Amino acid sequence: MAVILGGSGSFPTIFLHNSQTFVPPQDGKIMIHVIGAGGAGSASTSNGQIGGGAAGGYCRKNSLAVTTSGSFTVTIGAGGAGASGAQGAGGAGGTSSVAGTGLSSTLTSTGGAGGALNNTQFNNAGGGSNGDVNRTGGPGGYRIGGGAIGLTTTGNPGQNAGTYNDSFGGSSDILGDFYSSSLGQLSGSAGGIGFFNSNNASSGADSTTAGPLAGAGGRGIQSVNGSVNAHASIGGGGGFSYSNAVQNLRGGRGGQGCVVIQYIP
Repeated sequence: MAVILGGSGSFPTIFLHNSQTFVPPQDGKIMIHVIGAGGAGSASTSNGQIGGGAAGGYCRKNSLAVTTSGSFTVTIGAGGAGASGAQGAGGAGGTSSVAGTGLSSTLTSTGGAGGALNNTQFNNAGGGSNGDVNRTGGPGGYRIGGGAIGLTTTGNPGQNAGTYNDSFGGSSDILGDFYSSSLGQLSGSAGGIGFFNSNNASSGADSTTAGPLAGAGGRGIQSVNGSVNAHASIGGGGGFSYSNAVQNLRGGRGGQGCVVIQYIP
């Protein structure tokens, strides 16, 4: 699916969320942003085995002349699958890439690692390659939220305010409305806010999804029969899921990859 939002009739911005062959809709110059998928958070009944997923990498081609006779092979990485059941490590995110007319090398952004079932502080984020700009994503890890995509530098890691009760996702280093990005500018969201509820969480408690390019916060419930999620949407790492009682936990899934095509002057 391709959605054209932002910009103007002369300089559209196109968001690609599925693998496809992309044909430029008009002649001109484009900037290409390639976002790798985020890793998922772990799910565990032990607070010593909870960790957020790492973000995917970021790659950018600053300017490329295109015509309607050209074409590009676009691959979108799948977000890491969140663990389910009593406990499990988070799945890794997939690689996003763009190859085609006028590109000497494939623009590539690898996916981030999932949250592990151990007390390792950080896990490996994805990285970009073959672009004019290549960035490594932010890490997740032990008792912290998911990492964020880095646009100007290495992505922000997940955060921890002191205990696993207060874990936050990393924020994009440029804040704004992702789907209003245009004319060579890209922006993302603030990190997801952590959540912990002891003894009185409702059954089936759920969390909101972190915004584009941001990591999800960790989620926990204690001594109740429910489940929690802490999902990322685009590129960011998923948050962990913890409870000392629940057997149907679901770790937050990693954000899917994305390719953004922006026509520029």
